[in-house]
Amino acid sequence: MSLSANVRRILAVALTAILGLTMASQAGAGTVAKPQRPNIIFFLVDDMSADLLPYMDTVSGLARNGTTFTDYYVSNSLCCPSRASMFTGQFPHNTGVETNKGSDRGGYQAFEKHENRTYAVSLDQAGYRTGYLGKYINEYPVGAGYKVPAGWDEWHVAGGAGYNEFSYQLTRYIKEETADDKPLDPSGGKYLVDVLGQRAAQFIERSREHAPGEPFFLQVSPFSPHSRVGVKPGEKEPRFPPARRDRPRTQWPAGEFPNGDCGGTDCGTIDVSTLPAFNEDTADKPSWVRRDKIAPKLVKELRKDFRNRIRMVQSIDDMVERVLSTLTDEEKRTTYVVFTSDNGFHLGQHRLVRGKSTAYDHDVRVPLLVRRPAAARHGDLVTGAVAQNVDLFATFLDLAGADPAARDSRDGRSLLPLIQGRKVKDWRDAALIEHVKPDPQAPGTPDPDADSLKAGNSQPPTYAALRTAGDLYVEYEGEAKPEYYDTVADPHQETNDPGNARTADLGKALDALRTCGRPGAKDCWTAARLN
Repeated sequence: MSLSANVRRILAVALTAILGLTMASQAGAGTVAKPQRPNIIFFLVDDMSADLLPYMDTVSGLARNGTTFTDYYVSNSLCCPSRASMFTGQFPHNTGVETNKGSDRGGYQAFEKHENRTYAVSLDQAGYRTGYLGKYINEYPVGAGYKVPAGWDEWHVAGGAGYNEFSYQLTRYIKEETADDKPLDPSGGKYLVDVLGQRAAQFIERSREHAPGEPFFLQVSPFSPHSRVGVKPGEKEPRFPPARRDRPRTQWPAGEFPNGDCGGTDCGTIDVSTLPAFNEDTADKPSWVRRDKIAPKLVKELRKDFRNRIRMVQSIDDMVERVLSTLTDEEKRTTYVVFTSDNGFHLGQHRLVRGKSTAYDHDVRVPLLVRRPAAARHGDLVTGAVAQNVDLFATFLDLAGADPAARDSRDGRSLLPLIQGRKVKDWRDAALIEHVKPDPQAPGTPDPDADSLKAGNSQPPTYAALRTAGDLYVEYEGEAKPEYYDTVADPHQETNDPGNARTADLGKALDALRTCGRPGAKDCWTAARLN
């Protein structure tokens, strides 16, 4: 008895489906499916020293099911050289970005030539939808017809007025929507960190619309907790300006707490003088550090500064929470979140009043936290591997699946194996830290990192330094002896020991690192492995 045409058709379709499933199963048994490229959210804050992290609940929470780097160092404790190292994966002596001002071998004028070789360009070519928000490079011109650097699909950047948090202009470039117009929006009196959080959430939402199924890279770079620029004595507005809601209610009507918001700790109990090495005897330090004890009146001023810096980072914590809450459950399964600062900051440690640029840990050893995607979590990981900001370029390219030759073509290496808890052979032993003393007489607008305070404040001379797991070694121009600390026995660098037997070997290693990557010299990765 023959089957009807309809029955034969049904059986044929069923057989084809069964064969297809079988072949797919067999193919899957012999091949590995290409992993989905993750989204990347990169929070880069400005001047955030590690002593502020304990007051930030959301940011500290990135360590849960994430990776904490305890020995992460910037290549230069000044924003423009440090950011140039991140964008390019190269040390300052190889980027040529040495200060914050174009008239002094730095700033946007020195960095602009690198814009076609940043990680944004590589990620854009890899199919990522990219967005940049906040502070970029000092002296980048924000005005009519502003330039959008290569690689960025969205560009929301403020100029130098962003340091003041309330009075600024913000670009609004969205490739799919405003590419022809390039709008420039006034602040409207809105706190900049809050606006960046709102725009970051909108970037994520637009990415779903404009690039469905494609990964995104979002960098959010607030100016906070950097100080205002052009601070004058007697002004009511704080040197370090928190959001109105985070200020003391007894002084500011919009404040939500009597002493302001310090992340659950009563601001009135926080005292800057409890910071390690605050006001320490500096008689054994190099000549540029040695000075008299900080006077009580100035300690009182620094105490206010420290509390306001803690209040400032509350808005960063709120911003991070807002951005992460925008992610869908599926996006949380495929998104890496990276948080760090371009440099640290000191407030009275070693009697250095306000600033950065030194090789001491409070200026160069900054937080680096990485939250892994929900689909790849393996609990809390902590690594003491010596990491640097020159590694971020390779890390982002590694996450995007870039060719290893391109990924490892610069001075750093990918941190992804460490983030994932894998053992890495032959990792670096030493971090290189560089500093070129800015010229205070260089023409142009004032450097935003120049403090009006004269007493007890001075920029370090030009120097190069080496930081290992147990040593800090510094060579200064104009100083006959190096500076050396055993950072295991002396973690806060209080007892200088320039005659230590270790200095001879460290000096040779520093000689190799300070010229690495140049023609005829060692590559920087080889030079960083001392053993």
